[in-house]
This record gives sequence, structure tokens and C-alpha cells, in this order.
Amino acid sequence: MAWKIRPDIELISVVYAAVFGNVVTYGVVAWCIRRKGPVFVAMFKPVGISIAAFMGAIFLGDTLHIGSVIGAIIIVVGFYGVIWAQSKEEKNKGEEYKSDRPQAYSQKTPLLDSYVNV
Repeated sequence: MAWKIRPDIELISVVYAAVFGNVVTYGVVAWCIRRKGPVFVAMFKPVGISIAAFMGAIFLGDTLHIGSVIGAIIIVVGFYGVIWAQSKEEKNKGEEYKSDRPQAYSQKTPLLDSYVNV
């Protein structure tokens, strides 16, 4: 059996890599969320999946099927299209709120703050 793990240095290295990899991953994710926000972190998830597939093909000899490549491209393009559309929508909302409407009638203010004494 090629994947039989014995309770010696092999097991220790597998556990160490899993724990250390998770600690580093969550540390980097937490740092990025603190610095740029959750959308910035979520942007790299589809790219990470594609990179993992290509690295597996390069270093581990996995086979890449054309359907997998096309699927990865569709997922990445779709996700970035959604992120782009959201940024355009936020930009348009920002310009809309800067118009001549009173601040009390904007959708960004809470319900009780939008009450205007007449």
C-alpha cells in the first residue's frame, strides 16, 4: 500500500503540515479581512481552486480534462463578473446619494432617523 501511514515521522509530518497549513491559512485570511474586507478575500477563492488544479497537474501528474479547464474559466469569469457588477452598483448608489435629495430620505439611514419633523 502506497498510502499506509506508520506512527513515526510520516504521521508527525502529516499532522504538522495540516496544523501549520491551517494556522497559516486562517492567519492570512484574518489579516486580509482586517485590511481589505471580506469581499477581497472571497475574490481569490475561485483563483485558488484553479491554481490548485494546475499545480496538481504540473507537480503531481494529475490529468486536466478540457471540461475542467472550461469549467474553471467559467467559474472565475462569472465570479469576477459578479464582483465587478457589485462594485459598479455601489459606485452608482454612491453617486445617487450625493444628489440633491435630502439625507433623511436616503436608504442608507435607519428607519427612525429618516423621520422628518415637519
